[in-house]
Amino acid sequence: MHKYIILLFLIISCNKKEKLIYEDYNDEDFLPVQGIITKVFKKGAINNFIKKDLHFIYNLEKENPSKGYEINSPYMLNEGEPVIILVHKNNDSISFFGSRGIIQKEILLNYLEKCDLDKRIYYGVEY
Repeated sequence: MHKYIILLFLIISCNKKEKLIYEDYNDEDFLPVQGIITKVFKKGAINNFIKKDLHFIYNLEKENPSKGYEINSPYMLNEGEPVIILVHKNNDSISFFGSRGIIQKEILLNYLEKCDLDKRIYYGVEY
């Protein structure tokens, strides 16, 4: 009986798919786009190193911007900070945090103006 339980556990464990990381892809498959950090969840410190879950939006020119996240990020970012998001050329639901910064100023300013007019923190995004 114990053998069957162990076998079942192994089968379930082997079938579990993990989310791919940026290094699993080819660099040329991604385009940098403008994004904004929408939430930062701090986790406990491990060896005096605080990990964070980052949530961000990108494709700011769309009526409903795309949402993405990065788990256990080492980056020190704040909500509302403009960032560069790396988006897969063939599947825009695959995205990764790239760096801080502004690369599409016009798109960012237009998006922030829509947020002000609509009186929402982030236009087109429901949390």
